[in-house]
Amino acid sequence: MTATSRLVTNPCIVCGARSEMVVPLDGYIEWTKGALIQDAFPDMDADNRELVKTGTHPECWDTMFPAEKEES
Repeated sequence: MTATSRLVTNPCIVCGARSEMVVPLDGYIEWTKGALIQDAFPDMDADNRELVKTGTHPECWDTMFPAEKEES
């Protein structure tokens, strides 16, 4: 069984809410020591890595950076 840690994120810059996540303890330790987040949490998707790193929720990210529509 892998040890885990409960993480409370920074406030989201769009909505101001914080999130709580459970992350692998060894990855959290490596990340706080300076490892790249994708190396510290290789099994975590990009949306959750952004949430850990900046507190920005995926839907808030989409509000800040809406997908460009392709013109036909």
